[in-house]
Amino acid sequence: MTGRVMIVTGANSGIGYEVARYLAEGGNDVVLACRDKDKGEDAVQRIQRDLPNSLVQAMTLDLSSSTSIREFVREFARKKKKLSVLVNNAGVALNSKDQTRKTNKDGNEITMAVNHLGPFLLTNLLVDYLIQTAHILGDSRIVNVTCAAHDHENSSYKNSKLCNVLFTYQLADKLKGTHVTCNCIDPENFRTSYANIFKPQNSQTMTRFFFAPWKLMLKYMIILCLIIHFLTFFFLIPKGETGKFYKDGVPDRSSIESYDVDLQKSVWRMSSKLMNIRSSNLGDDLDDISLS
Repeated sequence: MTGRVMIVTGANSGIGYEVARYLAEGGNDVVLACRDKDKGEDAVQRIQRDLPNSLVQAMTLDLSSSTSIREFVREFARKKKKLSVLVNNAGVALNSKDQTRKTNKDGNEITMAVNHLGPFLLTNLLVDYLIQTAHILGDSRIVNVTCAAHDHENSSYKNSKLCNVLFTYQLADKLKGTHVTCNCIDPENFRTSYANIFKPQNSQTMTRFFFAPWKLMLKYMIILCLIIHFLTFFFLIPKGETGKFYKDGVPDRSSIESYDVDLQKSVWRMSSKLMNIRSSNLGDDLDDISLS
């Protein structure tokens, strides 16, 4: 895809930033949706410094706040742009040793709010734009960044990531016939590889063989290779393929429970209720979505 309008959440750093930069380099009009306005603007400046002719802009989006999400959609709607791609990348993993239950202003547990409920609301509010663009340009895409996380210490994180997959499968089913595809990808090996290479014990071993400048250079070479690997399979999902879980560049099996259709529907209904979605515009017997 080139010359398309794309939104990437959590795009001021890490995977989100690299995805946004890669898309901008391909000639796309990219919106960096970031919680921190200043960090978002800084990310835009970094991209424009390297790619002077790139079309990138930052917009404020706090996925823990339904008010912020609805305002983001209102602002995007005023731009009258044809949205082709939504990358739900932003996420949070709180310290598993901290047993204090943290909630957002809506009263929802913060990890579930940011990792699932926020993207769920955002996607529902933007889906009409994606469908309209698909009718004009032939296709649109939704990509949910998740992970297997079945043995994660933090149960809130684990459950939120399971909801990502359940949401992806149910959304893909609801979008059949619209030319809008929805898939989820697991970049966990990207994160795990980096963490393993640079965890303290390995870092100390490397120091014995490399002077600091060489160690730093090796570090960035490894990061670059991992990013290239991640981006390669991220953007090579075949056109029209939907409802898939990708890992290591190929479709993979997610957890057994993620294929439970009744659970998928239950999570959808629960999420709609919690986020006050009176319609998903995806075949539910509810009222129209209200952005008020």
